[in-house]
Amino acid sequence: MKKLLTLTMALIACFQLAGAQDKVDFELVDGISDGALKTRMENQVSRLLTAINSAESTSQAVNFSGLDIDDMASHSIAMLWENVHFRTMDDDIVTSCLTLKNGGSVRGYQVRNIEIEMKPLDNTYTDAKVQEICIDLDTRGRIVDFNLTLGVNQYMRIMREGVELDDLDRRMQILHYVEQFRNAYNQKDLAFMDAVFSEDALIITGKVIRRIPNESGVGMRPEIQYSKQSKEQYLQNLKRVFARQGYINVKFDDIKVMRHGANPNFYGVTLIQHWNSSTYSDEGILFLVWDFTQPDQPKIDVRTWQPMETSQNEIFTLDSFKI
Repeated sequence: MKKLLTLTMALIACFQLAGAQDKVDFELVDGISDGALKTRMENQVSRLLTAINSAESTSQAVNFSGLDIDDMASHSIAMLWENVHFRTMDDDIVTSCLTLKNGGSVRGYQVRNIEIEMKPLDNTYTDAKVQEICIDLDTRGRIVDFNLTLGVNQYMRIMREGVELDDLDRRMQILHYVEQFRNAYNQKDLAFMDAVFSEDALIITGKVIRRIPNESGVGMRPEIQYSKQSKEQYLQNLKRVFARQGYINVKFDDIKVMRHGANPNFYGVTLIQHWNSSTYSDEGILFLVWDFTQPDQPKIDVRTWQPMETSQNEIFTLDSFKI
């Protein structure tokens, strides 16, 4: 009996130690003046990150009980968790709070620059082990979104451009939706893809079919063949890709945002897409036309993908399409 009691006490101590190692303290140093809301947001994020660490330690699903989190955010985490587990790099996180606006009105808050370490489920994962996440909260401190993020240098560059061009709020929206778009690939989220593409979206994909001599006669250049798909065709193809891959990790680099000169509700976003999955990897130039006519439900009207070898004067831009 004494041995059984000793063993029980040892197991309890181990569980307590594991729980202590999983706990995350989270603090906002600036960006929000409402003290009560600040405390609520800190508690919410702390509890979510602790729940994620606990799930990683025990190889279980993330337990959202006791958290004020909406279905979209919990679904986003759960779908990502099916492909790869992760945990925070630090147990004491201090960062700033960003205010998200729409037409001058506050629509919520965002915390960024939270480093996580990816914990692959098998040896097919070959992408970066350290990444960053951002968490969105509404004006009451409820968690409403969770995404892997763009690099901090890219984010700050685009924010500076927004200040210069007086469209900072819209650019923050664009980056938020671009991050969601990226994570929809990683989470194999067909429902998001269906919602974000307009019904008559134009989807163009290019591939190098051969290399031919340059006009100068010196060197070779790629001959690129383009194909068009409807939204329905693209989603059907994507469904098959999702089913074949054990995991998908998409990253975006070198992002450029351009506002349409005649219609300020349309933006062109050019970026380099790095696609890594369990059986296939590539990189290419991705161009998206975002329609913000309905600011809370923006749509992608155009998606193009071109090989990296595409010459600069052939890369799609806003001028390539009639808007």
